[in-house]
Amino acid sequence: MPSGTIRSEVLKLSKLSVKQPDYYFIQGYLIGLGALPQMLMPSQWQQDLFGTFKFEAQEQLKLIDSLMALYNQSMQKVMQQDLKMPAKCSLSKTDYRESIQPNTPLCNYCKGVLQALKHIEQKTLSTTQKQALKSISKLLKAFSNEKAAAKLFGEYAQATAQEYKRNYVYFMSDAIQELRFSNDATLIADDDPEFLNTFLEDENEHQYDEFDELLNLVLNDTELKALEPLKMLLELMESGLITKQFIKDNTGHFWLMHETRPYMQLRAHRARINVLHGNIPAAQTELEELLVLNPNDNQANRYLLMNCYIINGEWQKLNAFLANFDCEELHATASRALSEYHKNGESSKAKQYKKQLKQLNKHFIKILTGQEKLKSNDLDFYTPGSKEEVGVYLESLGKQAWIATEGSLFWLRKK
Repeated sequence: MPSGTIRSEVLKLSKLSVKQPDYYFIQGYLIGLGALPQMLMPSQWQQDLFGTFKFEAQEQLKLIDSLMALYNQSMQKVMQQDLKMPAKCSLSKTDYRESIQPNTPLCNYCKGVLQALKHIEQKTLSTTQKQALKSISKLLKAFSNEKAAAKLFGEYAQATAQEYKRNYVYFMSDAIQELRFSNDATLIADDDPEFLNTFLEDENEHQYDEFDELLNLVLNDTELKALEPLKMLLELMESGLITKQFIKDNTGHFWLMHETRPYMQLRAHRARINVLHGNIPAAQTELEELLVLNPNDNQANRYLLMNCYIINGEWQKLNAFLANFDCEELHATASRALSEYHKNGESSKAKQYKKQLKQLNKHFIKILTGQEKLKSNDLDFYTPGSKEEVGVYLESLGKQAWIATEGSLFWLRKK
């Protein structure tokens, strides 16, 4: 069914309902359903979304078909991690408040997602899931309520709002991963005997426990000696489910599949071990391959990759990466600043990037130049503009990238 037809008929259906939600609210609500740990029956969410319907003719019942077509499209987007908001849900480049007024597309879309998330029973969630729900809810409220926006976006409100909006897909993707998939064993296909025989047969349950224990040990070890058991685990996976054909068939959405996440985690960890011990070319190749497997980059491998390019002096690769990857965020802005400074010194463009870094995060320059200390070591969750965001940058070898670019730290501190 064409998208235009679906939209037209869903709007007709909405007018026949008690609540009469607009199309952006409906779209947001259906994406929100995709984040729920439990599946809701259509009768449940339709009642919540529309209230009761007042059908005046039998043929109007067919409008429900268009609604279900839109629902199925939304669930497919969730599974494919196509989480971008509709084009009309844009953020003003001059005053973000214009875009979050009542009944604007962005406001209604976010309210729709929030309405769907109310179905989650928080008492059943793990601590990590509760944190993920809290983070995405805070973001959605900020784009649908001016008071909440002022509280979240803080001092550099316009720049921070823009960064949050650019990174919405990552926040939403992480929330869906934690809420829906993190503890969902049903994601492993019942009809996939190769994977089940390798990992999940009852008689091999003890072996699976050993595998899981070894996985955790390896992921917590950054010494060179960890590379051997890490290689063994990867070879075990590649001899089972994750064959060359499997990789070819599923390239582009690897992180979405529950069973591939340990594989992705191990490869990213191998890259980190290599870079920490000076083997940057090997790490760089690994990170590039991981971004091909998962272009949405839920693991944030791009952070380390950008700094690998800088440390290795591969400026052309860095610039090509920045041009083709939609990542206008602190890490990317810092990389652009270094690239411009390396090429043209204290140019007007370099000064512009420096100013932008101050707007994105007031702690960035002070922490990198030693004027301010980073106390917190908990970097699992951070908000744009926080000290923790700078901590994540440093964890991805950000300081080493500036040191590798001669004179850049002196320039950064210079007023």
